[in-house]
Amino acid sequence: MGQVQKDTHKQLTALWKNKKVKVLPTKDKKYVIFSDFHLGNGGAADDFHENEDALIMGLRDYYKNGYTLILLGDVEELWQFDLDEIVKKYNNTVYKEINKFGVARIYRIFGNHDREFGGVVDPIKFKSGSTGTAIEALKMKDASGIVKMLLVHGHQGSTESDKNTWSSRFFVRTFRAVEPIAKFLGLYGEGSATKSQIPSDYERILYNWAKRNKVILLCGHSHRAIFASKSYTDRLQDQIYDLQYEIQQSKDNEKKIKKLLEKITEKNKDMAYEGSKGRAIDPTEKNRRPKPCYFNTGCGLYTDGVTAIEIDNDEIRLVKWNKKNKDVWEEDSLSQLISEL
Repeated sequence: MGQVQKDTHKQLTALWKNKKVKVLPTKDKKYVIFSDFHLGNGGAADDFHENEDALIMGLRDYYKNGYTLILLGDVEELWQFDLDEIVKKYNNTVYKEINKFGVARIYRIFGNHDREFGGVVDPIKFKSGSTGTAIEALKMKDASGIVKMLLVHGHQGSTESDKNTWSSRFFVRTFRAVEPIAKFLGLYGEGSATKSQIPSDYERILYNWAKRNKVILLCGHSHRAIFASKSYTDRLQDQIYDLQYEIQQSKDNEKKIKKLLEKITEKNKDMAYEGSKGRAIDPTEKNRRPKPCYFNTGCGLYTDGVTAIEIDNDEIRLVKWNKKNKDVWEEDSLSQLISEL
């Protein structure tokens, strides 16, 4: 994923300064943010179809509980499939559940794989027969009314996803024929959804822009779910430090200390497990505590579920849906995170 820092920062700054970008309130509002389903035709080359049931369960829950749906790009895999075959496969399942939200409760941001929805009839809002329903960005304001969040797909400034899309599209369309074989041989495909994603240069480029502008930047595109600029292992380490400090402040309370030590033991087990899976800590910012300014929704292409970001008034959460339930991986106070920018 070749990301050009100068171009990325220039495009994000232009969107951030653009007064025409719609601003959504967070106070007393609920949003769920998904990205990167890459809906296909349901065949062997469709990387999403195994998670169809998990997504439908999540969509039904969010609709019932009054959430507004934000789709952060690459909903359809239009580099690899024709829209007609995607709609044929998912019209009575995924699109049906999405359309229940109604136009007023759906926002679509285009990504590099579905940017056509800047100018074609959008199946997500097909009832209105509207075109050009996808936008490039949204902003959000905090409880005090100050605009502090920018939502984009995240392909801005990418060599293969923004500049040279014609060659990328040709390769992906050609690859469709051999993709099932590559998957069978273990040469291609997403792994299971994991709490620990190792930040790469892509994350650091977007993180640095958000840090410099004191903005919470919420993206998709990379398929790596990240919460508050940290991987899961980063946050485990922070939790262990906090527990150790709490022990120091509880010298005369043996019962409390015992419980705290048990929690530390569990955290260390989680750390060891992450290490055994090769998910070593590779921080967004080395040698210092990163600012909680970069979030990534993850994707719908994992082998065991779909990840998403929830914003519920002053709470922000990273969650994963599988076929049976929802797991809350991380959560924090939005106002607290904003105060730390």
